[in-house]
Amino acid sequence: MSEPMSSGGLRFIYNGLLLTTSGLAMRHLSLERQTFAFVACLVGGAAALVGLCRALFGSSTTITGRSRARDVCQGMLELVPLPLINMQLYEHRLGLGNVVLAHGILLLPPLLLDLRCSLVKERKNCDLTETLRDLSMLGNIVSLLFLAAREHNFLYMRMGLVMLLVKYYPVLADSAQEETGEDLIVCGSALLFHQLGHALA
Repeated sequence: MSEPMSSGGLRFIYNGLLLTTSGLAMRHLSLERQTFAFVACLVGGAAALVGLCRALFGSSTTITGRSRARDVCQGMLELVPLPLINMQLYEHRLGLGNVVLAHGILLLPPLLLDLRCSLVKERKNCDLTETLRDLSMLGNIVSLLFLAAREHNFLYMRMGLVMLLVKYYPVLADSAQEETGEDLIVCGSALLFHQLGHALA
């Protein structure tokens, strides 16, 4: 992956927006009753803090350190919040059952492989990891859209469509550049957390 097109100033704004929306969503959540969504917001906030540090101090760190931080944060934002949000929404509707546990169990293998690929292999020869990341995100988007259709909940539908657009916009628009991926996932995650705050309030 190459560095995104956005400048340090734009990256600072995007990550500041992500930090703000994840923090505001956490204010509406209870750690005891909405644990999964709370942890998803914590992950988003942590990724935003790392992104803010990269925007502020990016020129003083090594290229390897910057690329590892970018890859880990992007992987965490793609793989962790959406399954946790699905777990929270399904638990809210159906109780803690097999569907919730399946979302949690299916989160771990892609996450561990993605972390290994980012930290050890420096994103080289990671075709299996990329495939698992794509399948995990697509499965969670379909799961959220299914719940939205089942519950006739337009807000859930918007959340699913936002993540679908964020993940697959470069595929749909041939002119999109690969570098837009990080900026899209940060902005899309910010919008997802904003909607989550309204969905669970």
